[in-house]
Amino acid sequence: MESSQELARLFEIYDAFVEGRLECIPEYFDPQGSYRPSGVFPGMRDRYVGHEEIVEFWHAATEAWETLEIEIGRTSVRGEDVAAQIWLSGRGLESGIEVEGVEAGHLVRFRDLKIVEYLAFPTFDLALRELDASAGAALSPE
Repeated sequence: MESSQELARLFEIYDAFVEGRLECIPEYFDPQGSYRPSGVFPGMRDRYVGHEEIVEFWHAATEAWETLEIEIGRTSVRGEDVAAQIWLSGRGLESGIEVEGVEAGHLVRFRDLKIVEYLAFPTFDLALRELDASAGAALSPE
């Protein structure tokens, strides 16, 4: 697995997310940082911008779960940008239904170890494709 300060920070964020440590949001996100959900889960907005909206997302994403775990799969680092594959497992709060191993892909753009853009995708391959496309665009002459 690759290693970088940004990747280590992302792993910290995953822990904070499942533990409900909302007080960490200003530490992890730029004041104008954004989160874009994958569209897989209903009831989410298209984008959450700034600390207050990211707290709203955090609540919306976790309130239906009695338990929630994140297992980390493949990762890829390009400069300050990180793509990660995760597997979500948990138990529904009201339903009690167990969900195991739901894949998601994340592309997280950091600046000075703060998130400026967090993009969620239904799969890691889609997140990696976006990472590769943005890395290629940054190298292309205008």
